[in-house]
Amino acid sequence: MESSLQDLLAAITEERVLTPEVFSDIDCDEILTSREDGEFEREWNRVSNLIDKEWGDRDADDEVEGLIEDIREHSFQIASQATDEHELAGFIADDFELFARAIAIEITDPFLESLWEAYENGEIPSPASIQE
Repeated sequence: MESSLQDLLAAITEERVLTPEVFSDIDCDEILTSREDGEFEREWNRVSNLIDKEWGDRDADDEVEGLIEDIREHSFQIASQATDEHELAGFIADDFELFARAIAIEITDPFLESLWEAYENGEIPSPASIQE
């Protein structure tokens, strides 16, 4: 995963991840269904809950909050424009917000790393694309 919020935002805006190729020849319905699969969804929620717990009642400064929002917004816009599938774009934006929050509070997790590796490999994470 990228080392800073600025690096993550640059990876998105410079199309190092979420490239047009990521969205070519994908079956959005299949990806959506597979991401709601029991084990994948449990692991995603586990990591999200871990980050939420560590995030707690922190008062992140405005710059951090702004960068996280930019990361979420840019990833959503790219996915939405490429697919016209707002539900899939929402899942992708959720992934990138998770990455951003993990970076901000310096959390690592094998499942989170596998999600990132899927994006780096030009895939949208799903049970078939992640390696645990």
